[in-house]
Amino acid sequence: MSTAIRVSDLRVDFYRGETLVNSPLRGINLEIQSGETLGIVGETGCGKTLTATAIMGLLPSSARQRGEIEFGKYGALKPESMQNIRGAEITMIFQNPQSAFNPIFTIGAQMKLVAQKRNFGRAEIPAMLDQILSSVGLTDTKRIVSSYPHQLSGGMLQRCMIAMAMISNPKLLIADEPTTALDATIGDQVLKLIRDLQEREGFAMLFISHDITAVAKVADHISVIYAGRVIENGPAGDVMKNPYHPYTQGLLGAIPSASKARGALTAIPGSVPSLLRDITGCSFAPRCGKSSSQCAQEPPDVEMDEQKVACWMVKQ
Repeated sequence: MSTAIRVSDLRVDFYRGETLVNSPLRGINLEIQSGETLGIVGETGCGKTLTATAIMGLLPSSARQRGEIEFGKYGALKPESMQNIRGAEITMIFQNPQSAFNPIFTIGAQMKLVAQKRNFGRAEIPAMLDQILSSVGLTDTKRIVSSYPHQLSGGMLQRCMIAMAMISNPKLLIADEPTTALDATIGDQVLKLIRDLQEREGFAMLFISHDITAVAKVADHISVIYAGRVIENGPAGDVMKNPYHPYTQGLLGAIPSASKARGALTAIPGSVPSLLRDITGCSFAPRCGKSSSQCAQEPPDVEMDEQKVACWMVKQ
């Protein structure tokens, strides 16, 4: 199995003029194999979406990126090469389809624009749109292509966005919180759709969510991100059944389930640290009930077989 994408020591700093404002990504390492899904999970502000934005080459001018992103046959990606790769071999679906579509154009017009950029002939586009919308479980495709975004439900819009992403037959699909704006039932249907499409088309996927249970439904591997670093990574089943890092344990402890006794849910105290200052030691130490003086002084970088974790307490 070949590697679809490898991210090595990805760092992003934001500047105001020549003044460093903050460093929200502090050394992200990720790897996704062809045909597999890596799920990224973490609280709001941990760096999940910013990681995807960096991979897509869409960082604002105030950002300075370091590290390396290697993608398939292209090797290390350069800014000048992203114009041909973005939207073609790497595509993305977003968490709020209502705001992702342009409200003044029909769904069909927006999908046709993507198809034209992918060199589909004008005559073949209608049949292609009918086929690709049907492939994501939509019926009455003629009505859908003539509809404006506000005329469709959230679930239908998300399916349209997935269909638009699939027009290019991508090698990598980035799904950024694709079920957040949907109710639970529709969200589960969208997750199943994405997984079924992946099995059929064979693309690699980076799936981003704050909901670790949603990640577990689609991911082969899980990377837990906290304060701009991956703090635990491993096969999805291992991370879910036997999490090592106290933060991952806290995320799982906060999930309600029928098997938990009333009042058994746990909360992680405190909040994600401010990125306006340097972080010394383990970034989770101020919120961790197991931390020691070493945790506050020295950043952990520990590996445990196939399941990797950055935690001094695990090492001990």
